[in-house]
Amino acid sequence: MRSGAIIFLIPVAAGLLGSCQKAYDLSTLPQPPDTPLDTSYVELFPPFPGFAGAEDVLIGNDQLLYVADTRGNRIVMMDRAGQIMSTRTMLHPHAVTQDFRLDLLVGGELVASNGDTVGAIFRVHLVSSDPDTAHHLEKSRIDTVWQELAKPARRFPGLAVFYDNTYIAARVGPDNSSFIDPDGRVLLFDANDRFITPVPALTTGTGSGITNIYFPTGCAAFPGVKDFILIQSSQGVSYAAIWLQYQVTSDFIGWVPKFDPANPDQRGVDFIRPNMYVLPQGVAIDNVRRDVFIADATLDSVFKFNSRGAFKSESFGFYRSGGVMKKPSGLAYFATVLYVLDGETGQILRYRLSADVPH
Repeated sequence: MRSGAIIFLIPVAAGLLGSCQKAYDLSTLPQPPDTPLDTSYVELFPPFPGFAGAEDVLIGNDQLLYVADTRGNRIVMMDRAGQIMSTRTMLHPHAVTQDFRLDLLVGGELVASNGDTVGAIFRVHLVSSDPDTAHHLEKSRIDTVWQELAKPARRFPGLAVFYDNTYIAARVGPDNSSFIDPDGRVLLFDANDRFITPVPALTTGTGSGITNIYFPTGCAAFPGVKDFILIQSSQGVSYAAIWLQYQVTSDFIGWVPKFDPANPDQRGVDFIRPNMYVLPQGVAIDNVRRDVFIADATLDSVFKFNSRGAFKSESFGFYRSGGVMKKPSGLAYFATVLYVLDGETGQILRYRLSADVPH
């Protein structure tokens, strides 16, 4: 693509989505006009290259950029100008997030004593009283806070921290036959890494309900509350993005879907159009506007929704077009800049609304 070109979401033929139900026709959503709008995303240059099959990108609470460079077997710390500040070797990191103590939480892998490679969650202690080790990935202490020794095929493709440093971990694996402990779950941990419970609002197994999960791929938390977005493969489910709100009442404490197709008043909400996605792998939240970004690695597109779940015409991308964005596998958003991690090209692409670009 030429420098500075604006890219838009291209409607996808229903037959290409390959879901278990008739695919949702994206052309029925509001489409951008032929002429560029002031609210279109434009690419910022240069991109940040040098990653190998990376799966997650994060703008941390310390305002630094972190990359789970999965096939590169490392976590990378960068400034927002793209300069690498520190790296740490880690086996196949899939997800990274940061709590409000500035520790990193990483979903990765380790080799167990029996030789199995298993999924695990690690805590990287970035903050230290020793100035020689503080905020140096290569010198920070790492604790293993969770490991799946009994089910070595399980992995953790998503982590998200709430305001009180409790956090959730999206877990995935090939076996969801167990009613008691299926691979596909979202686990809740307290601020001290103690396992609390699987998030009870989410049910594992094939089905058409809004809270049904099967193969989770990521998650993101909203600031100041315990609401979160879960994304998943569309295989076996109708809804590959779920928006959950945390409620506390006299007779209930827990999560409920913000948008539910069972509610007649919400069936027209764009966010819960059935079969809208194929393989969402990245999700990010604009903490100011509460807009939600979802990257679909198969559709080569970034979808954007406002806080009411309405599709926004700034959504952009190509569908298997050979364009700049080939396989978006991670998203981050900070200070009006959207960071798109491309797992195929090994680059972080940066975008900003044209109205926000200095002239």
